[in-house]
Amino acid sequence: MTEILWNTDSPHSPLLDHELVELRLVDLGGAEEHRYLVREIHAAWSASAQQIEWKGFEDRTYLDEREAERWFASRRAHVANAGFPFATSLN
Repeated sequence: MTEILWNTDSPHSPLLDHELVELRLVDLGGAEEHRYLVREIHAAWSASAQQIEWKGFEDRTYLDEREAERWFASRRAHVANAGFPFATSLN
């Protein structure tokens, strides 16, 4: 599951600077037990440079799928409340 949260309602406009946060929940699989990764990536689109500027990321891994889903939902709510109310879901 991947969700991109934007601070603008025109995130695909190459003429406007904007910031984004990408949240991913990935099943890393495993022979005996599954592991789940929740990755939060911060970036910005620079209209003058016409490129994405990566600002950093944070990873957390979980053995329990429900715990990973709870953290994903918690981070999504936190990021939305921090000024990124527009979302694009990629499933």
